[in-house]
Amino acid sequence: MFTGKIVRFNNNRGFGFINNGEEDIFFFADSVLNRDDYFIKDGLEVNFEIAPGYKGPQAVNVNIKDEESAD
Repeated sequence: MFTGKIVRFNNNRGFGFINNGEEDIFFFADSVLNRDDYFIKDGLEVNFEIAPGYKGPQAVNVNIKDEESAD
């Protein structure tokens, strides 16, 4: 499991990027497990796994951390 922060998210297109401290990793909005409880936006801290995607690695099983721990 990796940790990172959402650095760019396009709500209209349903995808974004998570920075893990070394690189930006692509993710789809439907990869966010608890998206019903949170609004996906830049700056949120997340835990995630990495899987092969069509154009390289992508984040899967993305879990937004509690807001208290994201400060």
